[in-house]
Formats: sequence, structure tokens, C-alpha cells
Amino acid sequence: MNSPIAKPAAKRKTRDALKVLVVDDDPFQLEVIAETLRSLGLRDITEATSGEKALQAITSCKNVTPFDLMLSDLHMPGMDGFQFLAAVAQGGFAGALIIVSGQTSDVLHSAALVAKLRRFTVLGSIPKPVDKAALSHMLETLD
Repeated sequence: MNSPIAKPAAKRKTRDALKVLVVDDDPFQLEVIAETLRSLGLRDITEATSGEKALQAITSCKNVTPFDLMLSDLHMPGMDGFQFLAAVAQGGFAGALIIVSGQTSDVLHSAALVAKLRRFTVLGSIPKPVDKAALSHMLETLD
């Protein structure tokens, strides 16, 4: 009797191998989030100060090494976070998402629901200022 050959489970990347995109229009918040991620062991971090710049970053790396994780603000001038996430969803983003915003918990919850409806893998939402322990807990699902 022939037994089927089991395929090996996909190997998960270590934190230092994850490719991360952080989107926030506030340079200070962008730096705080990036530094917090670095302190949690992530190294390959791309920062974008607008939805438009983030879309350019996603497009430029899509066929090389796509982003594994994206952290996005909601309230940004020009293309806001909801518009940005809609555009990213249309492009077939396959990484995980963490929503980071200074908006109320109701808005964060609604944004997470909309993102899930757009087929994002939502790890959660974090109010600003970013709490390192909460961020670490969300990242554990990627470990």
C-alpha cells in the first residue's frame, strides 16, 4: 500500500527576517513605532509618511520580496488609512496587518472589521502611543 508523502509545513520566518511596512504621516510616531519594532527584534522596516508613498513601496517590492507585515495609521492627509487599505486590498496584499491610530476604540474596532472584510489577516489594532507589550503580543502570532 502506498502512503501519501506528507508535505513539510511552511517554515515561518523569524522576527529578524520579517519584512515590515510602517505607514504614518507623523514623523515622530513613525520613528517611535519603528524603534519599538526594532526593540522587538524586527530589522527590515520600511517607513512611509503617506498612503501614496506606502503604495509605491508595496509596488516596488511586490515581485521581489513582499511585505510580511504592515502597520498603518488611519488618520492621514490625502489618502486616509481606509482609502489606503482599500487600495492595498485591491492589489492583493498577502501579509498581516496591525492598525495603529489615535482614533477612538470604536473607530479602531470598525477599521479592523472593514479590514477583515477586505480579506486582510488582521493581527489587531493598537491605540497611540504604541504599547510595546501589546505590539509584542500581536507579533507572537507570527512567530
